[in-house]
Amino acid sequence: MSYLPAHAQYLPFHEGEYLDTTTTRNPACAKTMTLPYFAMDGKYPRSSATLVREATAFLQRGSRKFNGSGYITFRFVVDCAGYRQPMTQVLQTDASYAAIHFRPELVQELYAFLKTLKDWRMVTYSGHAVSYFTYLTFKLTDGKVVAVIP
Repeated sequence: MSYLPAHAQYLPFHEGEYLDTTTTRNPACAKTMTLPYFAMDGKYPRSSATLVREATAFLQRGSRKFNGSGYITFRFVVDCAGYRQPMTQVLQTDASYAAIHFRPELVQELYAFLKTLKDWRMVTYSGHAVSYFTYLTFKLTDGKVVAVIP
């Protein structure tokens, strides 16, 4: 199956940059708590090495060459039913963690890859399903994905 990335709406705000600022929510999760992933074991259920291979293959399907080294982090919410919500904050830093901007096409491609990940976990806290904030960071060296964190 060939997957073409759809361009996400990009909005810069004083507190950060966002893609897909849609804030629709699952009505079943409207009143649930939203907690940080590390308190909920909300890590994506595939290994980082597997995600590196998949992201690399996803980026290689086109003929584009990317460059730059550093980190592109996507911060978003997974709702109480285990679905990634569309509003996503984008954080970009160089290898020394100074704020930079990668080529928008690279950010869009990595975001398109993120949207293919459908196995987010439904988690509970004190016996109740909760939503959680999570991050997915792509470490890049010379435009290639070398690690996916966490």
